[in-house]
Amino acid sequence: MIALTASSGVRTLLRSLCAAALLASSAGALQAQTATTQSTVQIQGDTRITKLGDLNFGQIIPGASGGTITVAPNGNVSTSGTLVAADTAQTAASFELEREILQDFPTYEGPDGTDTIEITHTSIPTARMTVRDFTTDFNRPGFFGLPAYFFRTTFDFRVGGTLDVASDQEPGLYVGTFTVTIDYN
Repeated sequence: MIALTASSGVRTLLRSLCAAALLASSAGALQAQTATTQSTVQIQGDTRITKLGDLNFGQIIPGASGGTITVAPNGNVSTSGTLVAADTAQTAASFELEREILQDFPTYEGPDGTDTIEITHTSIPTARMTVRDFTTDFNRPGFFGLPAYFFRTTFDFRVGGTLDVASDQEPGLYVGTFTVTIDYN
């Protein structure tokens, strides 16, 4: 029988044996493992959507109580109140969309009926009007009830809206911008 006494030499030997045992048990777990994967991205060009024309409310006369003028996506124009459309230059904004058949499934994200923008007099910044109730013909049905863009690589659509005009609206040219957003699912 061998008796071990707690001397510094025995402690050093026990520490060395424990360290060797730890290294031996962890050597299998530290082996390198690899896997291969692929990363892909498709960068779309800037020409996927092109503005063809602006939303134009034309020349208007506010009248005694003002009113509204609405330009629909199909080109129909209606007024309310005492407002008079003084010409026939009203047009909906128009856009052309490019897409890849069976790969791009675009959806119209806005503006929509809840959005508003302010248009501002070009020389009197405090004179403003509001455009609201935007509408679009983007989702019009096509062949077999599918969306009109479904079998096409290019697709035209329009956006209209309603302009609120006060009776004391400052005469002059008013300009504003809105952003059309298309999501390519």
